[in-house]
Amino acid sequence: MPESAVRITTPMNHPIDTKSALIGLCIGITAMLALGASSPASGPVGRYQIGGTATHGLVIDTVTGHVWTQFLQPDGIRDNRFYGPKNEEPK
Repeated sequence: MPESAVRITTPMNHPIDTKSALIGLCIGITAMLALGASSPASGPVGRYQIGGTATHGLVIDTVTGHVWTQFLQPDGIRDNRFYGPKNEEPK
């Protein structure tokens, strides 16, 4: 072979077995359908949204629009109502 000729090789030069590819595809689709068919454990998904920063926390009920907010103190003093149940009607 002359030195000017370049030989190109590919590391993955394996033919794909059509039967194996089809079986893998069917297993993957079945797994995705099984995961999608499972029902949520409790309540509607995404009802409560949580956000905040290092010193401020928010919990938003997207159904009622109620917002709970908490300024987080560096000394550890907290409002216990912020950490209580959120599924009760606001007073």
